[in-house]
Amino acid sequence: MIEGSHFLHAIWIVSNWCSKQFQNSYIVQWFLKKDDKKIIARNSIFFRIFWGIRRALSKIFYKLHLNKLFVNSIFKMSYLWCGAAVLLAPILPTMLVLAFVLAGFGSLFLSFLYDRRRKMEYFAVNRYIYYYAFVYLFATMTSLARQASFLGGVLTVCFILFSIVLSNAIETKKQLNVILFFFICVGVLVSFYGFYQYMFPSKFSGVWHDVDMFETISFRVYSTLENPNVLGEYFLIVLPFAAAFCINSKSWFNRIFFVVCAGIMMLCLVLTYSRGCYIGIMAAIAVFLVLWDRRFIFLGIVVLLMLPFVLPETIINRFLSIGNMADSSTSYRVYIWLGSIAMLKDYWLCGIGPGTEAFNQVYPLYAYNSISAPHSHNLFLQIICDAGIVELIIFVILIIQYYRMTCGALSRETKKENKMLLIAAISAVTGFLVQSMSDYTFYNYRVMLLFWVCIAFGMILTKMTRLKEE
Repeated sequence: MIEGSHFLHAIWIVSNWCSKQFQNSYIVQWFLKKDDKKIIARNSIFFRIFWGIRRALSKIFYKLHLNKLFVNSIFKMSYLWCGAAVLLAPILPTMLVLAFVLAGFGSLFLSFLYDRRRKMEYFAVNRYIYYYAFVYLFATMTSLARQASFLGGVLTVCFILFSIVLSNAIETKKQLNVILFFFICVGVLVSFYGFYQYMFPSKFSGVWHDVDMFETISFRVYSTLENPNVLGEYFLIVLPFAAAFCINSKSWFNRIFFVVCAGIMMLCLVLTYSRGCYIGIMAAIAVFLVLWDRRFIFLGIVVLLMLPFVLPETIINRFLSIGNMADSSTSYRVYIWLGSIAMLKDYWLCGIGPGTEAFNQVYPLYAYNSISAPHSHNLFLQIICDAGIVELIIFVILIIQYYRMTCGALSRETKKENKMLLIAAISAVTGFLVQSMSDYTFYNYRVMLLFWVCIAFGMILTKMTRLKEE
């Protein structure tokens, strides 16, 4: 009855007209336009230096007959080392993850020396990743606590540049699908450990909420990532890909498998009781559904109206506490933001350097109510604190370029499977950035690495037609 009504028909006509006007606008057309400046990049001084060094080292490599030593060697299979870094990031300690990342760097470089015809993949976002890494490295060298900032700064730069390595290491569609499949499976394993914590909370320590305000919350799970908010941020990256695999599945068995995987991770995210991650996953779901089919906008409005009637009381109370200064967690963040902004009035240009020690050298002088903090609890504020306003500008341009690159590829893509994976990459970054408004999401190095991995996935998916089948 509703589908055949004149009212709904009128809504579709108006919606389609507005959609066409929006899609044909100058701004949208510019945003979706393919921005491929490969020729300019190939002619740049940096590319020529890289190419010259590589050519010289490759000659030495062949003159020493090392090419015979590494025939069919696992050491030049860079996708294996990079895949290990991606899959083990939420499980292993940070320094072991760094070892796999460096192995990925070395393996890719070895494969470039071995295969003289292999070329570095170009993506529109590459140069901004290089700029961001360079400025961060400069900020590390000029930090107010140079020695304390060094390790964290080098870790950050390596993890940022890993996105370039991963986007070059994956050469076939099968490699990408295998890594994404196990990426989801590891998320399920991390969830199971979170359930174990929830069932036996006495074996684990940690309180991350106002006990007086939220008496019904007995425990917030954090699994292998040491903090409930960090665990939630991890799921913000993984869950959209699980949804994409579910939609792309050809058989009912596979579809049910990925629905179960997504449900398990979603339940574990709920048990983190992270309000920022709740909002982040809602934003990711909204973007995912709207990019998949714009008619989900109406369904989304209905679901939002129904949520207060179906959500558990503990979840509703967490939502209602957002902005409530009586909640110690909310007031804690607001006071830290005020103190950080006051500090940045004097250090906005170059920042104070990365790391907790550099932050704690300066922040206490500007702190409100003498509240101590390891960071500013906001990714965008912390970027300015670490490396100055120029770094934030580069990061914003990088994200805009990422959206422009992936959305442009999505508008041109004709294959459903590739479209869904692109939508997942866009949704994951969106949800993560929404959470970044209320937390410093790069504080945990492993989750920061996975954010840049997600950027790399988006880069690869824009060139799916160029990947080999096997």
